[in-house]
Order: sequence, then structure tokens, then C-alpha cells
Amino acid sequence: MAYSDYGAFVYLNGERRTDKEDVGVYDTDEASLPTGLRVFANIMKRDGGGEWFEFSHHGVMGDGSVRVGCYKQYWPEVYEWEDGKDKPTKYTFDDLSRKFGWNDYEEYDNTRYAADKYDKEFDFLGWHFRFWGDDTGGTPRYGATMSRDGETWECDYDCMFGAGFDDIH
Repeated sequence: MAYSDYGAFVYLNGERRTDKEDVGVYDTDEASLPTGLRVFANIMKRDGGGEWFEFSHHGVMGDGSVRVGCYKQYWPEVYEWEDGKDKPTKYTFDDLSRKFGWNDYEEYDNTRYAADKYDKEFDFLGWHFRFWGDDTGGTPRYGATMSRDGETWECDYDCMFGAGFDDIH
């Protein structure tokens, strides 16, 4: 769920996966702790350092080499950790919009960011993804799915989820 007002609910094939809430993208050391303590344990473990994928995310989809990290009200980031690599490759909105030729974005300093309202579906790295967000709509405002071969991950995230007010399933 989360440590403040921001949080997420993560599901695999309709079953809640609390071990994928408030953990690092590839680091689930804190998954056995109560949700409110996870982020603090993550911060203490990293001692102020670490890579972005090691930081606690509100929701993480995936158990294999391809995962999605959902955080605050940001565009979800796709990660791929190839065998033999020291760290995963991160695919941001900027990377994906250029790859797929999307033209609805905001741009600052030659970096593209998702518009205030978006709904994108794409196939990438063997998965079908759908990312949506609406900075002006109702809760849940942000969501992501990734699916393949009967495996469907879903993450709904935004502010107010961390307080435990809404579990949409």
C-alpha cells in the first residue's frame, strides 16, 4: 500500500500481490515487513545511495527479467535485466515515445514527458503493455497492465491509496 498518501495496489491474474507493493523493482528484501515500514527499511539499507531500480516503488509488476515500476504520478518505467548485465535497462516515456513514434507529449530540455492525460498500448519485450493516466480525472488516476500467455499484471497507483482508502478489486 504505502507509507504516505501515495501508494499502489498490485495484482497478478486478479490476486493481490502485496509483496510487489513498496519494494524495489528487482529488490524485494523489504517485502516481508509491514507496508508502512518498507520504505524506511529501504532508505536505511541504501544509506542515501543506490540505483533508481533499487529504490522503493509504490507498485512493481513482473517476476522475471522484464518488470514495470510505478511511482507517485509518474509514467510507469519498463525495466529489462538481461542475463550477465550488472543492472537493468530502464525505458522511460522519452525512450518509448521515440521508439513507437508517439507525438502527444510535453518536451523540456530535449526530453519527452507524457501529457497530463494519456492511454497508450504497445507490445515490447514479449509483453503487451497498457499505461494510462489522467491528471485531471478521478481516482485511480494512474494504472498499468502487462500481459502475455495468460499472465496479467495490473497496478493502480496514485495519491490517497497509501492511506488504505481504496482497493479497487
